[in-house]
Amino acid sequence: MKRVGPLRDRLRLRVMRSLGIAVWRLTERLDVDVAGASEGPRFTIDSARRRAFEDLIASARSGNGTLDAAACPYPLHELLTYLVVEHDLLLHGSNDGTLEILEPRLAQDYETKLHAVVASDDGIWPMFYAVVARDRIDGVFSACTHLGRPPRLRRFYMFAIGGDAAASTSWTRGTVYVLPRAGFHREWGHEWVSSDAVRPLLRLSVGPEDFPRRDTVIGLSSPDEFRRVSHHLRIAKRERAARMHGSTLPSVRR
Repeated sequence: MKRVGPLRDRLRLRVMRSLGIAVWRLTERLDVDVAGASEGPRFTIDSARRRAFEDLIASARSGNGTLDAAACPYPLHELLTYLVVEHDLLLHGSNDGTLEILEPRLAQDYETKLHAVVASDDGIWPMFYAVVARDRIDGVFSACTHLGRPPRLRRFYMFAIGGDAAASTSWTRGTVYVLPRAGFHREWGHEWVSSDAVRPLLRLSVGPEDFPRRDTVIGLSSPDEFRRVSHHLRIAKRERAARMHGSTLPSVRR
């Protein structure tokens, strides 16, 4: 499986995904806000959660493979993270909840293209792709990185859409598909790809209210803003902090 596209864009993507991620991780460790990323909720597992999640998984596997969201007594992102961490599975988010087989599709970054099934070993990141209404917005940007391991795992995210992130029309219900890791290889960070079609093991219906980082998603209006996404994420992060503390910020040149 080979990524295709202009050499300049392939090199740019490689640098961003190697040097860029390394710098991002280092700055998060040093508590220096370069990326404008927001930290996700901490993942904890106790005996009560373990029993509840294992019961849900066993019930889904003995039935039609659908995890019963209504019967889950904890946030759904915790169940998804449990499947990744404890069962070594991958996740794929989609607006389409009717898929029986995930077929390789065109994945595009800048002007490069890769024909693959894309999945993640993170419990929150795929939820974004399940609940953002892809047919009603003009592009997305997202990234994810981890520091440490459970129980000290810290997860950081960047999310942006082309459109109004506050509008209800930018969001929809979707499905997170739970996939076996066999046949996938790591593309970068916490993204995995497979050149072959994949049959999901389980599925979970989710809504915008289940996505725990929805308040950090920013809306962008032009390709130029996407190219400066970290700048806009930092501004939005400062504005959220100011609102939370009831203060005001000096105007920032955009």
